[in-house]
Amino acid sequence: MSFIKKIIPQALLKFIRPYYHGVLALAASFYFGWPSQKMMVIGLTGTVGKSTTAGMLAHILNWAGLKTGYITTVNFFDGEKDYINKHGLSMPGGWLLQKHLAQMVSNGCRYAVVECTSEGLAQNRHLGINFDVALFTNLSEAHLQSHGSFGNYRAAKNKLFTLLGDSKRKVFFPKKMIGVNFDDAMSGYFLSSPADKKFGTSFTGIKVPDAPEIFYCNFTGSQNALEFKIRDVLFSLNIPGEFNTKNAALAAACANMLGVELAVTAEALRVFKGVPGRMQEVENNLGIRIFVDYGCEPASFTAALKATSNLPHKRLIHVFGSTGGHRDASKRFIFGRSSAQFADYIIVTNDDVYDSNPDAIAGDIEKGIKDFKLKKTEYKIVLDRCVAIHRALEISQTGDLILITGKGSEQFLVLPGNKRIEWDEVSVVKEELSNIYNS
Repeated sequence: MSFIKKIIPQALLKFIRPYYHGVLALAASFYFGWPSQKMMVIGLTGTVGKSTTAGMLAHILNWAGLKTGYITTVNFFDGEKDYINKHGLSMPGGWLLQKHLAQMVSNGCRYAVVECTSEGLAQNRHLGINFDVALFTNLSEAHLQSHGSFGNYRAAKNKLFTLLGDSKRKVFFPKKMIGVNFDDAMSGYFLSSPADKKFGTSFTGIKVPDAPEIFYCNFTGSQNALEFKIRDVLFSLNIPGEFNTKNAALAAACANMLGVELAVTAEALRVFKGVPGRMQEVENNLGIRIFVDYGCEPASFTAALKATSNLPHKRLIHVFGSTGGHRDASKRFIFGRSSAQFADYIIVTNDDVYDSNPDAIAGDIEKGIKDFKLKKTEYKIVLDRCVAIHRALEISQTGDLILITGKGSEQFLVLPGNKRIEWDEVSVVKEELSNIYNS
């Protein structure tokens, strides 16, 4: 397959991909017995927060006794076993998607939550799935080099919602529903698709005439915005970040629309520990706090910085890089400038380099760091990611906070020359902690 990709012109490859993946997805659905017809399927899309929101929703439904599986960038859960996503695709190809859905049916799942990415939707990997609910978290500029424009990116996301209205109603779940984050400026675009019920959440008290169900949310004023109320029910989270309260609110609203009482969702979210590689805290004996996050796009990158900067700390040490290859090179400058705004000490390192020059990537990030002139942030370039993490731990002092972004739960790292190696960020941090302890 990789050989074929090399000999086919990129323009032609981009043209035929949606047809290839669409046919394969439909064939897989037929082969596995149309599994999505036997469950209630919730599709979820947006720029950031998809995996966490999906994890929260599945956790709530399972907590309420409604057996639920899920498929996300981070992991797969078939109702019995949890598997880390090692395929390198945020949204698996149609064959693997249908295989996992079929396993959920076999294990007695009543619900399935499927994270839908713009690339996956654009390539029609979702065909053959009969969705009952479509959820939208937020939208900001991302993957523009892949899609060509923001309009194309948005249109790819919208495939989930247009498909929903045209799909067959199920006897055991005859309503098609759309749920959105009303506080996002693009919510109306996705809400405009046909559905039997529409709902959403808002922390700003927005009025939406064509949405009969609005879940108004209010922060309680507690530290770090980890507590909020919906209809007088108090919600409390254990994972940092105001963005996670918005994820939680949408998950709670969807669960409520599916029949789970808000008090039950609040109870479930109080014990939710997050998903691997998404603001995941790594315990240590150094008197510091360490967080590993994905943060591969400007919106999620900045959100992680904001979340950690709001936590008590002496210094915020940030370790990050930027992807190479055909990825959007403009992110490098944005990352550098954004990190300089929040961090006290920056270590620039490699992310997935692919066929790009690592020094050039680091140089672009460095330009962004220097461009933020409101404060002078100390930084160092350490291209070996393992050494960079060790350096961050080595210079940390009691009360410091280390944020490591870019890889999250991904199980690989692409070195210069497209050399792919196995990589688990949290495991690397733990190994380097051990080296520090024993030194």
